[in-house]
Amino acid sequence: MNTAIDPLHSGLSQIAGSKLFQGVDLGVIDAELRESGNLCIEAGKVLLDPKHDNANIYIVLSGELLICLEPRIVNPIIRMGVGDCVGELSIIDASLPSAYVVSAIETHLLIIPKPVLWRMLALQPLMALNLLHVLSHRIRENNVVLLGSLELQRAYRNKAETDTLTGLHNRAWFEDVFPRQLELCERTGQAAALLMLDIDHFKKVNDQYGHQSGDVALRHIGMLLLRNLRSTDLCARYGGEEMIVLMPGTEISHARLTAERLREQIANAALILDDGREIKLNISGGLAEWQPGTTLSNLISAADLALYQAKNAGRNQIAVNALPQTLDECQT
Repeated sequence: MNTAIDPLHSGLSQIAGSKLFQGVDLGVIDAELRESGNLCIEAGKVLLDPKHDNANIYIVLSGELLICLEPRIVNPIIRMGVGDCVGELSIIDASLPSAYVVSAIETHLLIIPKPVLWRMLALQPLMALNLLHVLSHRIRENNVVLLGSLELQRAYRNKAETDTLTGLHNRAWFEDVFPRQLELCERTGQAAALLMLDIDHFKKVNDQYGHQSGDVALRHIGMLLLRNLRSTDLCARYGGEEMIVLMPGTEISHARLTAERLREQIANAALILDDGREIKLNISGGLAEWQPGTTLSNLISAADLALYQAKNAGRNQIAVNALPQTLDECQT
């Protein structure tokens, strides 16, 4: 409810302590303060919202206001206490409020209408400087909130793009990123190679040591891939015990050296289980060289065929399948 107020006698200390009035001679703006109003709002009441115009600046005399992205007091982004002001942005740029302002508890406010504020600023220029300080502080607060939100979004995105078992990127990430990387190779004239990897006799690992140990083995392989691939290589879990690696800017001869190095690293890094048992793991790999105009689907098929050849030849080795030079040849 709205009630009359004599600001110089009721809430004077809160007004004088407000950042907006720091250093200001309140006697000079006595008449303007007396034109200001007083508002008491109960807990949970929405003071400002992005759907309605605002023509006032509000100063908290007692209680607490919450800046929220929705009209509820759950997870506020900023808390405003005694002496803080709200509404200044929307009356300066004549725009709708950018967020909801909700009372956390019963809150008493000083209401300064826009025309009254302009007269105060004219009479006491120091108030204009104070207002700039309030706005800069608000911007910094918003930046902190924004950065926190971006970090949270990044964490959610990483969680959505990561295979929780192996730590590698997941199939959804692969289906989004690999085609775009090949498009980039097409535009820039870079070479590229695709490697399909499969853990040899993985079913025997599950049968002999148990599925939990099989999961440990998958994590072990994922860790070795992350540790030994170059920063420019793109790696994902394709499905089951199959991994897929795209090596942009890499000729097939260099890709084969990388693939062989990975195979040797995995073969030489035995997995030691918690009970002391040792598992020797080997991988087979199929390499395919990307050619301009080749689709990702055709490239995967070529690498998969090479992987089949590596398995057929005894496993624990890398086979290479050269793609036709053009897409038309792939389709004939």
